[in-house]
Amino acid sequence: MLMKKITILLLLELSSLYGKNDLMSGLTEIVNKVEDEKAKDKKVLNYAFKQRMRTQLIALNALLISMDFNRKFYQKEIVVNSDLFNKNFNNLLNSKEDIKKAETRDPNFRKKIEEIKKIWLTFYDSSKRISTDAKDKNALKFIEENNIKLLTTIDYIFTNFIKSYQSTDKLEASISHIKSMLYTQVGKPRMYINKLVKERLLIEQNINVKDNQKNFNKTIKDMDRLMKALADGDKELELDGTEDRKILEKLSISQKIWEELKALVIKKRLNKEEWHKIIENNKKFMKSHTEVVKLTRESNDN
Repeated sequence: MLMKKITILLLLELSSLYGKNDLMSGLTEIVNKVEDEKAKDKKVLNYAFKQRMRTQLIALNALLISMDFNRKFYQKEIVVNSDLFNKNFNNLLNSKEDIKKAETRDPNFRKKIEEIKKIWLTFYDSSKRISTDAKDKNALKFIEENNIKLLTTIDYIFTNFIKSYQSTDKLEASISHIKSMLYTQVGKPRMYINKLVKERLLIEQNINVKDNQKNFNKTIKDMDRLMKALADGDKELELDGTEDRKILEKLSISQKIWEELKALVIKKRLNKEEWHKIIENNKKFMKSHTEVVKLTRESNDN
């Protein structure tokens, strides 16, 4: 992207020297095309961040409703989050050209789209049902059993969308890949934090305890590693870390909230006050880390 910017600036300078209108017109078209592609990338990545996170947020909302934890509030929240997921999902389904483009890279892409459609229709219906009836056990069961499948499938779809946008030029594709990996990873902690609290709630409710304890332990490990990698880098996660002072400051705030939340969720027994603190920290982390995502995007889009 840096090379592209330098090339455009040099050409613009040449155009001022020679004063050729047709050259300036052509350059304007090139610049506009670059900006359009950047806007497309942002749109897809924003969908990816939010959709991944909402799969876990909806499941968390459903559990809090079933536990009668601030029930009326979360019955409103689950409707808001489900409607937003549904709106973005329908936007994805209407992106015929994008789907066709992704399908050229992966013949199974359309099959995955159909697979997620089936899951989401029942998932959406279940979230609506539990928003009016906190005791609807079948709705809760479907959400509990299918939220991870929804998460992994939506992640697969957006990963392929991102790949389909990459340039055929090797240097540009490499830069684009590094940037998309950074943007993908920096958004993940918001998903992990909701996933973690959801898993702890499932353990609390004595639901599939063995599997959920295993998932819970792994989520903590993944979250710890990713938070460190965003600052210091991690070769396997394809992250270089950052030296940006503003990003590091915001990351340190998110890290502090994460450590406080982690200290609570790993306790074997939790009282009502501690659960309130966990939910409060979950919200604080989401707000804080959204600032990290925003600053990371601004820093790397310049």
